[in-house]
Amino acid sequence: MYVDFSGLFHQSSKDNSGKGTVRIPADSRNWPEEWSTVYYKSYGNLPKIELTRGQPRADFFELIGKRHSSREFTRAPVDKDKLSHLLRYSCGLVEGSDDLFRRAHPSGGGRFPLEIYPIVFQGNADIPAGLYHYNIREHALDVLWKRPFSDHEIGELFFYEWIKDASFALVLTAAFDRSQMKYGERGYRYILIEAGHISQNVYLAAEAVGLKCCAMAGTKDEKIERLLDIDGITESVVHSLILG
Repeated sequence: MYVDFSGLFHQSSKDNSGKGTVRIPADSRNWPEEWSTVYYKSYGNLPKIELTRGQPRADFFELIGKRHSSREFTRAPVDKDKLSHLLRYSCGLVEGSDDLFRRAHPSGGGRFPLEIYPIVFQGNADIPAGLYHYNIREHALDVLWKRPFSDHEIGELFFYEWIKDASFALVLTAAFDRSQMKYGERGYRYILIEAGHISQNVYLAAEAVGLKCCAMAGTKDEKIERLLDIDGITESVVHSLILG
């Protein structure tokens, strides 16, 4: 029997006080401390690659007009400056701020449930091919491991042939409890909305620094989750973008 689970979820996560989907005291003084705490993933003492800083110049309205999806990549190696600017201005801390609430994108309730993992296919001496985690606070890459990817291995992670010619992928995962501890089922909606905010920022930043970009749902989620060493339940893949 067919069951429209998306419809059921949409109805059950509506902000209806009668259903008790969201129970947030009006007085923020009565909120638990964890609702005002920004959580982010830390990989401790793993090696890091410090990213460059600075602010590329671009006309905002021109970027919107030129923004588009491209699947024509050339296997060019990742450019450290371009990746640095892309991460800071799509999902990083606002320039000059060390406040984890001051990021380049909005987040429902300031919960910031998303983590960003760059997978570098075409590396160089600055950023070798491998798997990384974007360290928001330090504007750096946590080095999970360095090694090249074969075309076959890339095909094991993503569905489309053209991805093997890209420089790198950005995989967005969600630590669901950061939002749902406060907003319940409705928090899942906010997580997906936030992924959309970051995705548009990535497109605009990519256009500003001269990278081609394509947001893409053709991920083999469980294989990517094994690669990232996450359980796929408390933290899971929600979006990805391919760049080069």
